[in-house]
Amino acid sequence: MPGEEAALAGLWFDSWASNGFDGPPDLREQLVERVPRELADRWEVTVAEADGRLLGFLALAPAEQRLDQVFVAPAALGQGVGAALFAVALARMPEGFWLTTQIENARARGFYERRGMVVERFEEDRVYYRLAP
Repeated sequence: MPGEEAALAGLWFDSWASNGFDGPPDLREQLVERVPRELADRWEVTVAEADGRLLGFLALAPAEQRLDQVFVAPAALGQGVGAALFAVALARMPEGFWLTTQIENARARGFYERRGMVVERFEEDRVYYRLAP
């Protein structure tokens, strides 16, 4: 994984932006700085690749029982990449886990709810989900 931090940050940004969300002008740079810190401090990452292209990534924070990030490249949506990454989360944390997403992210919310995640609460612009075993 060393050396792929910028690619992960780029995928994160592209996936996030494909949902129509705005962010600060330097968001991509913020993500480039954040990824190595998260990798060092708490993330376990699984990547999905095909033909040398990064299709998606899953970042778990097992100590928190949290699916922290899951992003799929816009060009790979609808090809099962997200489902495959979610299956990794289920295998790694069979006792259940939680996650958050933005309330207005209808695509992500539908994805999680189709996989059995239940809304636990709403806070400001976030929705908290839990998946129990």
